[in-house]
Amino acid sequence: MKEINFKDLSLHSDLFNIINNSTNKDIKYKTRKEIIREFNNEKWADVINKIKNNKDIKLQEVDEQMECFEKISTFYFNKKFYLATGKESFNKHLELYSDLISNYINDASALVELGAGYGSKILNLSSFEALNKLQLFAGEFTENGCESIKFLSDRMNKLIKVGRCDLEELMIDELKIPENSIIFTSYALHYIKEISKSFIDSLLKYNPKIVIHFEPCYEHHSNSSYGKMCKRYIELNDYNLNMISVFKNAEKNKKIILDIEENVIGSNPFLPVSVIKWRST
Repeated sequence: MKEINFKDLSLHSDLFNIINNSTNKDIKYKTRKEIIREFNNEKWADVINKIKNNKDIKLQEVDEQMECFEKISTFYFNKKFYLATGKESFNKHLELYSDLISNYINDASALVELGAGYGSKILNLSSFEALNKLQLFAGEFTENGCESIKFLSDRMNKLIKVGRCDLEELMIDELKIPENSIIFTSYALHYIKEISKSFIDSLLKYNPKIVIHFEPCYEHHSNSSYGKMCKRYIELNDYNLNMISVFKNAEKNKKIILDIEENVIGSNPFLPVSVIKWRST
């Protein structure tokens, strides 16, 4: 990775000028229908077709395509900007996730990802030595995402329970998440424009050991030039605006113990994730 300055982003990322020159006519509204089109009908449909048509394709080959391993792009990590390959960025995310989740494995019953896509994060994390003894559960909104997880886990000889989940409607189907699980999301909650106050209650009923969200947070960006661009990017993509308010309100009402680290990492420097950890009081 090569460190660069904020102003250098304009030389290496088209998003810099797209964001600065945007108007409200450029907003891409994320309706449920649009999310199904983008992921179930396009991205994950492409993944499942490739898997079915080639028995030699495994998770690594899918990740390599989806994350553009060879392409050099801008990258954000711990308040600094870099040029990095897709593989470097991808591995940095996994290492961070593994390090944080590993702090809670003692006596944990399972590792659960909600909004798991085609299973990249949870399946890759299950290969880390510290995490490879945990039961695996994956909840995903789209049918093609669920099918992709099943195919890819079979090719890894990994046992994982897969079921449909809808984080907006607070529905988790078929999973039967055990108590004392480590539950996490990664770039999933931000697709819900307005998170319900009942969201936390819907997870507390499983008595998790810890819940960790790796999610972009609108409310974590300042009015600096960079912060304004990040907020504008979230607005243009119709992503979530109220996530942090929901968590802090639950903390205020003594429902949860909350720990937040703001804007830690992002393969897209205008959409870094914060690390939000919470557990029942």
